[in-house]
Amino acid sequence: NGMRNLLVANFLRLRKNRLFWGLLLLLFALGVIFTLHRVEEQQKWGARFYLTVDLFTYPLFLGFGMAAFIPLFFGAEYSDGAIRNKLVIGHSRLSIYLSHFITSVIAAISAAAAYVLPILLIGFFFYEPPAIETSTLLLLLLGSLVLLAAYCALYTLVAMNLASKSGAAVLCLVGMLVLYLAAGNIEVRLMQPEYMGGGITITDEGIEIPLEQEPNPRYVGGAARAALEAAHDLLPTGQSLQYMRVDVAHPERLPLYSLIDIIAFTAAGAALFRRKDLK
Repeated sequence: NGMRNLLVANFLRLRKNRLFWGLLLLLFALGVIFTLHRVEEQQKWGARFYLTVDLFTYPLFLGFGMAAFIPLFFGAEYSDGAIRNKLVIGHSRLSIYLSHFITSVIAAISAAAAYVLPILLIGFFFYEPPAIETSTLLLLLLGSLVLLAAYCALYTLVAMNLASKSGAAVLCLVGMLVLYLAAGNIEVRLMQPEYMGGGITITDEGIEIPLEQEPNPRYVGGAARAALEAAHDLLPTGQSLQYMRVDVAHPERLPLYSLIDIIAFTAAGAALFRRKDLK
């Protein structure tokens, strides 16, 4: 009952919050812009696009968007004394923390829906049907939503334990940028081919001569490769890059890695918040 009251209060705040509606409008506009650009390319160059072409870009966008929204939205409760008031009337710190996390996940999913809606509505008439199986598509959808929850868990950890909402927002945005660069660096290393060269060359006389392949010194193999792949999957930004390309080798694994992130971030954040001095 206490948790329900906290959630109802948060949702009422959310419904009246300009920042939230601005986030929804921004994601909706991005969906429209991306789709109309693809349609223009299709009409001008005869390009063919599948319905999934920009469908799963929203985790990356919301990785940055929620990094600003969560600290600014919930940080206001420190400045206006709302958190202390909730404790005074008998709510536990854990229920306050979890209610904020759940509210942030609902906000993120709402923004994702705002992005996807114009892509589906416009793309239905112009795009080719998805080139992947329906079961895989549903798995990607589920995984990307769990990934949003992982981002929310990380930013809730920061926002609930740093009283300065502007400081928390800067920390979350810088952290997101660092994680994005780290994931991009890992991806570049993983994409290195094992061998270089190969193919054929043709002499002036028209004779085809095969070229020898040479080992690529930048290729990472063995245990080091397995470790990089695990790190890439564990990083929310690494998952975001995979979903963005709709190129996920093991789509069933990514939700599990996101769950590990959610549990770790939430446990750490709640433990820190429990010991935080709110006076």
